[in-house]
Amino acid sequence: MKRTASVALALALAAAGIAAGDANYSLEERRSIAEPTAQTRHILVVAIADDPQIRNRFEDKFVSHLRGRGIMATASHPIVPSLTSIEDRQKVLEAIAKEGVDRVMTVRAVSLDKLEKDTWAQDWHKWIESDATIRQLVEQSLPLPKKKSKRYGIEFTLWGGSSGKLWAARTGDCARTDLKSGVGDLLQITIDAMKDAHWI
Repeated sequence: MKRTASVALALALAAAGIAAGDANYSLEERRSIAEPTAQTRHILVVAIADDPQIRNRFEDKFVSHLRGRGIMATASHPIVPSLTSIEDRQKVLEAIAKEGVDRVMTVRAVSLDKLEKDTWAQDWHKWIESDATIRQLVEQSLPLPKKKSKRYGIEFTLWGGSSGKLWAARTGDCARTDLKSGVGDLLQITIDAMKDAHWI
C-alpha cells in the first residue's frame, strides 16, 4: 500500500512539474487590431531571434502548423539565412515584397536579459497602439547581435501589407533552453488563438 501511495505521489509531482513547465507556453495577451475580412491564403513567416536554431524552429514549425490547416506558408530563413549584418535587413524587406503573400507573420524574440518583463510589456502596449509598419519593425530589430540571450519575451504579429498590423499577441518570460524544445506547443497555442479570432 505504501509503495502504491509513493508511486501515486511521484506521478502527481511529475504531472505538477509538467504543468509548471507548460506555464511558459502561454499567451499573456492577444489582440485583434483590425476586423477579419478576406481569408488568409499565403503567409510568409519571419522570425527575428538572435539564436538561429530558435529562429529556424519557429519558422519551420509555424509553416508546418499552417500548412496542416490548408494555408500556404513560407519560411524566411531559406531566403535570408542570416540576420546579423546590415545587408540582411534589406534582404528580409525584399523577401516580404517579392514572395507574393497576402499576410506576414513576424515572431520577434525580445531579449529580457537586461530588460524587465513589465517594461517590455509596457513597450509592447505602446507599440500596438502606434502606426508602426513592418518595415519599421525590421529596420529597428536588425541586424541582430551574435551573442545569444538567455531569456526572451516572444511577440507575434500578423500583418496585412499596406493595412498594417492585424492581430498581435505576446508570451511571458521564456528561457532559451525551454524554447528549443517547446516551440511547437507555443505555436499551437498561438494558432488556436488566431483561429478563435477568425484570422485563419
